[in-house]
Amino acid sequence: MALQRAKLSDIQFISTSAGIAYSNPAGVKTYIRGIIIFNGNTTAENVKLYNVPDNNGSVGIASTSNQFMETTLTTKQTLFVEIPYVITLTDVNETIQASTTTASRVTIQILGDKE
Repeated sequence: MALQRAKLSDIQFISTSAGIAYSNPAGVKTYIRGIIIFNGNTTAENVKLYNVPDNNGSVGIASTSNQFMETTLTTKQTLFVEIPYVITLTDVNETIQASTTTASRVTIQILGDKE
């Protein structure tokens, strides 16, 4: 399969409990190159990102052992997380997960390549 450069996910809200922002499909190698996060709330929001391995083919659970970022975004702040050495997802149901302080206020979009 040829390398496809594109957005990997549509813009979506982040929940208060860790939820899937991107899930690797079967038979695909995905390269996470960037993540766009926007705080649309009128208060600061704490955001956490996780690189969660699959659990024997099922979606794994986000925890401190697979958390790779935590930051606080001020009101109406946009953060572009540029990943200098790509995160590579190779197995089905390997995921990038995210959580925030208040549900339906912070959005996320995953960018990268698939092959």
